[in-house]
Amino acid sequence: MREDKVTFLKKDNETLDTLSCGDLSILQKKSGYRYSFDAYLLAAFVSEKPGTEILDIGSGCGVIALLLAAIKDLNVTGVEIQEEMVEMSMRSVHMANLENTVNIVCSDIKDYSGKTFDAVVTNPPYRPVSTGRINPDQNKAVARHELMLDLDTLMKKSYELLRPSGRFYIVYPAWRLPDLLSSMRSSGIEPKSMVIVYSDMDSAAEICLVSGMKDAGKELNIARPFIVYSDKGIYTVEMQEVFTSLALPKSH
Repeated sequence: MREDKVTFLKKDNETLDTLSCGDLSILQKKSGYRYSFDAYLLAAFVSEKPGTEILDIGSGCGVIALLLAAIKDLNVTGVEIQEEMVEMSMRSVHMANLENTVNIVCSDIKDYSGKTFDAVVTNPPYRPVSTGRINPDQNKAVARHELMLDLDTLMKKSYELLRPSGRFYIVYPAWRLPDLLSSMRSSGIEPKSMVIVYSDMDSAAEICLVSGMKDAGKELNIARPFIVYSDKGIYTVEMQEVFTSLALPKSH
């Protein structure tokens, strides 16, 4: 893309950041919520055939939608409640020439209806309103605390918007894993696969990648631990592969 076109698309309160996978760049707010390596891990965790129709709930800046469309050739509809995030992510989609495979919709997922999807992907807010300090920055607050969407509502809407035997993918803090599994099962989405992510060999679990299937039988596969950093403080080979090719270890 020509430099003058990029300058035109980027606003003064935004940064244009290059993603590690493919020839992709994405706009982000300078002071708002900014994506982390969780986005790469979740995108790598998604295992669907090219052309699959995906719903990205709480799409934010659009990073997961862009990765899934550009690297895994999936058709993604992102639903985001914050108008300014939708407008910004649509410009990122335009820069990546992905208008035919990524559609960003401004809506509260509680009010969203329409066609159903083969799979749902989400990196949702994870802190109950009663826990922790709510960030004064609106973007960060909505991304971290369940101000607009709680876990049980997320699961019920995911079930509703999934096609028969549709799959569900989520990245979530390890400390809320019991809540997640309980909510998934009670909503009719059976947990089927899990990867537990550790910062290094000596740390406690930080996040979990969990997939489920609508109205499926009971059987959960837990993959070997995924380690982000080696003992030298650099990314492990597995994490480097996630950044470069969105691939998780074969044991997954």
